[in-house]
This record gives sequence, C-alpha cells and structure tokens, in this order.
Amino acid sequence: MEKLIFPTINLSGVKGVLLDIDNTIYHYETCHNYALNILLSRLSTIVSNSKKEVEEEFMKSRQKINEQLHGTASSHSRFLYVQLTLEFFFGKTAFYHTLKMEKLYWDTFLSKMIIDDRAFKFINQCNNKKIPICCVTDLTTEIQFRKIVTLNLEDKISFIVTSEEAGIEKPEKKIFDLALEKMKLNYKDVIMVGDSASKDIAGAENLGVKSYLVKSI
Repeated sequence: MEKLIFPTINLSGVKGVLLDIDNTIYHYETCHNYALNILLSRLSTIVSNSKKEVEEEFMKSRQKINEQLHGTASSHSRFLYVQLTLEFFFGKTAFYHTLKMEKLYWDTFLSKMIIDDRAFKFINQCNNKKIPICCVTDLTTEIQFRKIVTLNLEDKISFIVTSEEAGIEKPEKKIFDLALEKMKLNYKDVIMVGDSASKDIAGAENLGVKSYLVKSI
C-alpha cells in the first residue's frame, strides 16, 4: 500500500484501475451530514416529535439494520432506516412517507456532491492513456449509478461493480473478481485506489494487487 495523492499515482504499465467512489472521488461526509440534517428535520415535523428524539430513533434503526444485514449492500439502506424509524413513531408502516423521505435524503445528498479536483485529474489521465476504470463500491447499485451520473462521469468510467451486484462487500474476493471479469484483465494488470485501508486496500492486497490509499477532503 502506498499513501499518495491522486496526481502522483504511477500509471506506467497499468492496464486497468479499480476505483472506489465514496470518500475517494468526492467527500461523503459533507453530503451525508447535510442530507441527514434535512431528513431528520422533515421526519420531526411528520411524526410531531423533537428532532433529537427522531435522531435517536433513526440511529437505533440504522444500527439494527447494520447488524441484521451486515456484509450486504442493504445494510446501508436509508430506505430501511427510515422505514423502521417511522414504524416506531406511527406503530405501523408509513408507505407514503417512507418513499418520500428516502427520496428527500438522496436528492439532497446528490445536490451537494462535488468531485475532488485531484480525482478528476486522475480519471482524465486514465482516459487519456486509454486505461479503463471500474468502480468497485459498496452500497446499492441504483444510488451508485446516480452518483456517477451526478458527477458527470458516465462517459469516463468503463464499468462498475457494487456490493449489491456481488452479494458481498469489500474486502471479499468476489467483488474484485467481478470487476476483473468485466474488464477482462488479471490482478497483475490493475491497481486499486480507495480511501479504506480495511476494505479497498486490504481486499486488493490480499489478491496481490498494488493499491493506493487516498481520501477526498
């Protein structure tokens, strides 16, 4: 593992790049915190409870889903977090509000996304050298597609593999295998670039893939 910023990554001899999305090519916390604050405020109005009470229940719901669905893409589902939160306050499933609030969260999240300048330069360097990029990312497929489109990268990224598609999350081998299968490359041909030492870097290096630890700020 090498801890470098994007412009210093050596692309010599590289035939493909495995690239993480969240906190690698944009700053996740900025988007999440902004969207979560708006979501909790709206939920507070809907259930007629304080924002603090709603936040406490939302975090309990998130923890429950994380534990229940650990290692799967659905463990990150804002839809499920909202569903359980509203069920607690209403005593039944709130179909309409769950749909609306999950949409509110992600629409707000996406509205705050800005690609890291260094990541954008790196992606363009890969494109200029005709090195294909496959995003290897946890979370559900649709929202990761929306992130790529929001950042106007759909014509710059060749492939994507999500943990929903793979049925397992990084650092498990299967998700990396799927990426290499799509790219028609071997592990010796590619590098991994991501922000997580335990997921991106450990997963790649367990397979003998040279990796670079980066983080959007």
